[in-house]
Amino acid sequence: MNLRRITSVVLVGGFLAAAPAVAVAYEADEYDVATSDTTPEVGEPFTVTVEGPDGNPEITLTISSPTVPDSAIEIAGEQSLTKATTDGVATFTVTLEEEATYTLVATDADGTVLSTQTITAVEDAAAAPGDPGADGGGMLPQTGSDAMAYIAGAVLLVAGGAAAVVYTSRRRHTRV
Repeated sequence: MNLRRITSVVLVGGFLAAAPAVAVAYEADEYDVATSDTTPEVGEPFTVTVEGPDGNPEITLTISSPTVPDSAIEIAGEQSLTKATTDGVATFTVTLEEEATYTLVATDADGTVLSTQTITAVEDAAAAPGDPGADGGGMLPQTGSDAMAYIAGAVLLVAGGAAAVVYTSRRRHTRV
């Protein structure tokens, strides 16, 4: 077997496997959306801060839940609120009145979605598993993407390329 061919197949497979990961990591705009508590206690206010470039004059935060009426969601008295930014930053104070899972969507002045996050309001914050404030330890919220799909794809590409090299090599030696 030709070592150069095997090395080429492995390198091409690695590049093909890494391409989707690079594309997923790309962010068109430089926005950062932070929630002060991912498991807030029902009725207790928490903050959502959206930071980005100074060029965006306003940010809209909309919160919804399929299991909760809109009246149980409050961002300064509303379910959706648009605020002017100060140096590219907008801060929202949110209060959720029912225990449920909620979706927070931040959009810029053009309506482009900047972030979509899920939070869960709980009756008793001390009982919330994984909440860092609940027991002094806890777990951090999971962010980012799961790389296992990319790793599995890379392994399949490399295995397929190696199999093709072995097959063509054996076929060539059989004919001679």
